[in-house]
Amino acid sequence: MFEVHRLRLLRELAARGTIAATAKACSLTPSAVSQQLSVLQREAGTPLLVRDGRHLILTEAGRVLVEHAEQVLAGLEAAKAALEALSDSVSGVVRIAAFPTAASSLVPAAIAAAQAAHPDLTVSLEDREGSAGIAALRAGQIDLLLVYEYNLLPEITDPGIELTPLVTESLLAAVPATLRLPRGALRLTALRDQPWIAPLSDSDLRATLERACGLAGFSPRLAYTSDDYTVILALVSAGLGVSLVPQLATERTSADIGLRAVADPTLYRAVSVAVRAGSARTPSLAVLIAELRDQAGRLRLPA
Repeated sequence: MFEVHRLRLLRELAARGTIAATAKACSLTPSAVSQQLSVLQREAGTPLLVRDGRHLILTEAGRVLVEHAEQVLAGLEAAKAALEALSDSVSGVVRIAAFPTAASSLVPAAIAAAQAAHPDLTVSLEDREGSAGIAALRAGQIDLLLVYEYNLLPEITDPGIELTPLVTESLLAAVPATLRLPRGALRLTALRDQPWIAPLSDSDLRATLERACGLAGFSPRLAYTSDDYTVILALVSAGLGVSLVPQLATERTSADIGLRAVADPTLYRAVSVAVRAGSARTPSLAVLIAELRDQAGRLRLPA
């Protein structure tokens, strides 16, 4: 019989590729991870891992076992959710992580409403996003994660998590108000000669910007980078360039900035809430997911 903790370690190693990264994610020492995986391999009676340079990769047997481990772990989450649902109260601690624009526009009101209705519920919030956030969710470091997906990039496909859609927001072209441009939805070709302000570490938005401009037939000339939308919009306001920004980031813009819908290509991102597979019916998580969906429905996105 396989021990669940060891199956979880194998799954994390499959996602991370090294003993050191797996140990860090699981708050263990590398030697402890190696020892547990060695025991699991003996229990399996066949090699599960082979070394490829500095990384460990799964054998065919290892891949099969990880597929079944995903089902086992999701089943355990579902069992835990079903047991908690037998209680008449919603309580406990829920750890939420979100990217900044969602953390400011969706999460606070959702937490306040959930805790007002369920005084025994405690909710914490931290900034995490992207692959690091998904890894933390899978490892059990957080319970609920807000994620986004851009329409020009591959969708999130991870058997260890489940997504509930919240809202779809357009990417808008932020341009200096004084810039003379055609009326109506803006084709990116109209901005091909402009300097661009790009995200610094949001690799998905950066890739979307570059791919969208490539589809329009040009490479953007990057003049400035920042991860702070306040800074990006300030640079646009000062006439120093143009940018692509999600609608949730444009709630407070000055009269010096024009926000234009983009056509050819149409650009948007879908915002969802992610939980570990099988856990969505946990009462505390179900309450917060419902409140997040309610807050998303109340949004008045600028266009």
